[in-house]
Amino acid sequence: MGWQQFIDESLLGTSQVSKAAIHGLDGKRYASSADFVVLPSEAQAIISAITKDPTPLYSKGVTLNNSKYMFIRVEPGRAINCCRGKEGAVAIKTNKCLLIGGYTEGMQAGSCWAVLEKLAEYFRANGY
Repeated sequence: MGWQQFIDESLLGTSQVSKAAIHGLDGKRYASSADFVVLPSEAQAIISAITKDPTPLYSKGVTLNNSKYMFIRVEPGRAINCCRGKEGAVAIKTNKCLLIGGYTEGMQAGSCWAVLEKLAEYFRANGY
């Protein structure tokens, strides 16, 4: 399965994720949903917060697709959660990539998280 298929089928196809992106740990974009262009610098800031120090996100927030989100929490070495009004996003790090999924009003943050975690587990189990 190609990167775009993971976006379209495994994430957006669940109806629990409204927008998504997959990036390498160097920030390079592998695939994304339409109109959700997470810049490499935005992905790198998230990766740094997950793996090293989330402190900058407490004051600056999280930027995705040139939109600012309020930083909610970090699971060190694993994931972050952020929100903006009634929408939000989850980013989960695997061994070799970063999965980012967004949810909109009417969707549940926990459901979005669960879908991303399921795909992250699949990637980890396959060495990715």
